[in-house]
Amino acid sequence: MKFSSSKKLAVLLLVCISVMARAQVTTPEIQAYVENVTFDANTYMGHYISPILNGIGYGFNNGWYNTARPHKSFGFDLTISGNAALVPTIDQSFSFDGNDYKVFDTPDGNPVNLPTVMGETTTQELRSYIDKNDPTVYVQFPVLDGIQNELPINLVAVPSPIVQLGVGIYKGTEVKVRWVPTIKNSAGINYKYFGLGFMHSVSQWIPAVKDLEFLDISAFVGFTNVDLNYELTPGDPFKGQNQMADFGIKTITYEAIGSVTFSVFTGYVGIGFDNFKTNLNLNGDYEIKIPGTDTGNGEITQTISNPVAINLNDGGFRATAGVRLKLAVITFHGAYTLQGYNTLNVGVGINVR
Repeated sequence: MKFSSSKKLAVLLLVCISVMARAQVTTPEIQAYVENVTFDANTYMGHYISPILNGIGYGFNNGWYNTARPHKSFGFDLTISGNAALVPTIDQSFSFDGNDYKVFDTPDGNPVNLPTVMGETTTQELRSYIDKNDPTVYVQFPVLDGIQNELPINLVAVPSPIVQLGVGIYKGTEVKVRWVPTIKNSAGINYKYFGLGFMHSVSQWIPAVKDLEFLDISAFVGFTNVDLNYELTPGDPFKGQNQMADFGIKTITYEAIGSVTFSVFTGYVGIGFDNFKTNLNLNGDYEIKIPGTDTGNGEITQTISNPVAINLNDGGFRATAGVRLKLAVITFHGAYTLQGYNTLNVGVGINVR
């Protein structure tokens, strides 16, 4: 998807502080305005970007299993799957109320609905006032558009890829590992991805169930940790130092799983709870110019440090239903999970023992 939250925030801040009308302001007013713009931009971006953070959180909590039957000792499977967390209509826009902001407001002061990153485009405008009690000094800027019209298919969803290895160890217990070696490249991108899950057969401990070869019941717990950070280019659009965008996610899920197998087909269900924490930080120092303050030696500059820190914590009850087809050692699976963002999971794998 064509999306860079840090750059969109940077553009938002840049416009706010570079087009001020009648900007004959005092130093205390400048300092207060810069602080208020930072606060309001952080609040605005929190609403704007939340569907991405929620969608990734719900997505990475999926795709852990396609059967409730653990592998025998040293049996294994390697699966590659993808999740699509469907963004509800209610999260494709948000209500903007000027009373929640220090300097941002609509031209007429009335609340409006604005698009989130997963929403549509808009012609709505906002203003940033150096003092809301003086409506003559303000910045006018366009609202950030959503990317819905740029999506390749008519599906408003947040994707998340999964690569996973499951290995049977002992007594109906299987360990599942998600891991990608730390990736660093010349563009300043640093990516880490690790997950660990455990599935244990409960069927073997239930007399009425353990002899039913087609039925399996297991307990599962799994967590995933993803860290992504990348260096921003100083001067694009702000001069500064140590400019970095950081994204992190931690997920955990607890589930009871059941499956029935007939020939090459397996149907499976799971119910449980999950939780995730996501964050997006824009770190470093960013120099901004204050227009209308040029005394012959250039405009006054101010430095904003670590302007964005967005944290979300969500989760809740979940229920999954899916089906798997196994042809020799090759498997194909698909599942649908009911949760905060309903999620579709499809994948292919190699399964031995």
